[in-house]
Amino acid sequence: MLIQNIISPIIAYFIGSIPFGFLIAKFIKGIDIRQVGSGNPGATNVARALGKPYGILVFFLDMLKGFLPLYFFDRLFSGDGHNLALILCGVGVICGHTFPVFLRFKGGKAAATGCGVFLWLAPVPLFIALAVWSLTVFISRYISLGSMVSSVALVASLLLFGKAPFGHGLPLTLFSIFISILLIIRHKSNIKRILNGTESKVGKKVKAPDFAED
Repeated sequence: MLIQNIISPIIAYFIGSIPFGFLIAKFIKGIDIRQVGSGNPGATNVARALGKPYGILVFFLDMLKGFLPLYFFDRLFSGDGHNLALILCGVGVICGHTFPVFLRFKGGKAAATGCGVFLWLAPVPLFIALAVWSLTVFISRYISLGSMVSSVALVASLLLFGKAPFGHGLPLTLFSIFISILLIIRHKSNIKRILNGTESKVGKKVKAPDFAED
């Protein structure tokens, strides 16, 4: 139980703390992504600063660091507490990405890494959430809005299609609510810019001040 519920989430935290966006921007382009655009080391800001291919690369790397720890620990653990241990690992890797020790606890917004976590924990609700994300971004052209709306859709999908969401599946339900709230809080600056009409849109170039307020 010590390894499952304490040590493995700590390991997951350090895996989540690997700042792929920062590293790629630093070693490929020689820039500190924290000093460019929104200052966020996530895939969206990397795409703006370095180009879409690098943004896509960072997205998949951040997603993998959410998926692989759960994939590994799922095969390592067995018996009582197995599902809870996996969820705790999910909490660890998400917190690592959002509050990375290697970047003084200033990290990304949990969208890509959260996708990796739920790809293992709840793939069907995740695919529903991704469909909602695509529709929201297509209509609004706001990636940030798509992330927030899809996080709520993930919770709703788990409630509708999850196995006993208020029974033995309750820990997963609570975890999804935690992730949704965290992701929305992490997008508070985006919410302000959406309300002010200054949030950058997909396919539209914006001046630096329009998205440099994060």
